[in-house]
Amino acid sequence: MLLLRLAAAACVLTALSAPAQNRLPVAPVKTVTVQAHPFTGGSGREDSMWSGLYAARSGKLYIGLCTHAEAAHFYEFDPASRTMQHVADLTEFKGERGLGIRTSGKIHVRMGEDEAGRIYFGDFCEDTGPECVDPASYRGPHWFRYDPQQQRLEILGQINRQWGLLGFVLEPKYQRLYGLAEDGHLYAFDLRRKTTVDLGRVDDWDICRTIFCDDAGNVYGSFATGRIWKYDPRQDRLLDLVSPRLPLDPRSLPRTMSNPMIDRKVYWRVIEWDPVDRVAYGIMGGDSMLFRYDPDDGPEGTVTPLVRMCAERYLRGPPQLIPFSTLALTIADNRRIYYAPVLSVAFDYSGQSWDVADERKFTAQLAGETAPPQSVLVEYDLATGQRRELGQMRIADGRRVYGLGGACTGKQDGMLYFVGAVEERDPQRVANKIEDRWPYSMALLSCSPATAAGEGGAR
Repeated sequence: MLLLRLAAAACVLTALSAPAQNRLPVAPVKTVTVQAHPFTGGSGREDSMWSGLYAARSGKLYIGLCTHAEAAHFYEFDPASRTMQHVADLTEFKGERGLGIRTSGKIHVRMGEDEAGRIYFGDFCEDTGPECVDPASYRGPHWFRYDPQQQRLEILGQINRQWGLLGFVLEPKYQRLYGLAEDGHLYAFDLRRKTTVDLGRVDDWDICRTIFCDDAGNVYGSFATGRIWKYDPRQDRLLDLVSPRLPLDPRSLPRTMSNPMIDRKVYWRVIEWDPVDRVAYGIMGGDSMLFRYDPDDGPEGTVTPLVRMCAERYLRGPPQLIPFSTLALTIADNRRIYYAPVLSVAFDYSGQSWDVADERKFTAQLAGETAPPQSVLVEYDLATGQRRELGQMRIADGRRVYGLGGACTGKQDGMLYFVGAVEERDPQRVANKIEDRWPYSMALLSCSPATAAGEGGAR
């Protein structure tokens, strides 16, 4: 592995010394038109979103927007009436505002739904607030439940003292909420007993951002390097699986050179359980490799690499040029997977932390360009095994779609939905700027699979 990493470093040095125009091919621009639905009723300062998009059986969508300096905001969108409802400002809801403490600035998880149509999620802080505010002042993360019929949001219980959730799943068989927290521990909330249990540690330096459960009630996540952990509720045991290994390209370098031990490229970035095939489909962090994990194929399951879902311009180049993958993945009703990677450089909204800035600078140097991280839409046909880049995503009014933090398929209308940063031309609606250069706001985006395929050209 060390020799392979050294070889990768040599490839990078070669790429850095090559003329920029020879690094990445330039192809004719294809576009996919999407409709934008603005967020209304919140603070207007929400500037990020990770995973927090869920399509309920009712047809409505639930979204969690984030800030690094104020509050997470919870929204409901009704596609039938095209109305956006602001449900809650979590900092206000939890009584944190004005106390000089760290606040609940993020909903970083895809929500879950019970048989009664109630929506569940967890929150967390992660450096929300000025550095001069004591991190220990944060009161801790909580489990939430929202009842759409009563329009009532409630706190079910506290998850732990400090560490909020980055992964979440509602498991219906055992009636539990599972949350993967910043401290590397897996937590479970029993919906019948109303109790929270720390099930133990599943990772060390970092954690994966999405977890899933299978039909038997088992819960899965990934850990370094390219490994899978499993929680078996029948045995009440956490297991580090030995045989299944995630597809890793050793030529891919760490996400940032400032902090290489936190290398999210060796985890799956996003994963989704498919109840039709009874397998999980996921995307690797390093090169956007799509893979299938069948937990029932063999004693510990089998991982099968399928195809890279990065932008097409990267398919024939060095894999270290591929930008870090996004969380925008969904399995649509037409049995196709849709994924929205970025076209250039790394994307982390307006992130100003030193490791994010280092990542952007490094990937821009590798790519030989400084450009906004625009999104493209890529399709994978589960029946034929064919992938196709449908085009760069554009709003109907011509605005560019920057990086996206989540995707889902509408349960009633079958539409594709995404949430993320979009080009903002109205100074009054600017939430933040990417690299202090490109102003953006947050938006919910929609398009039909048929429209996307039609604009992308003939198969």
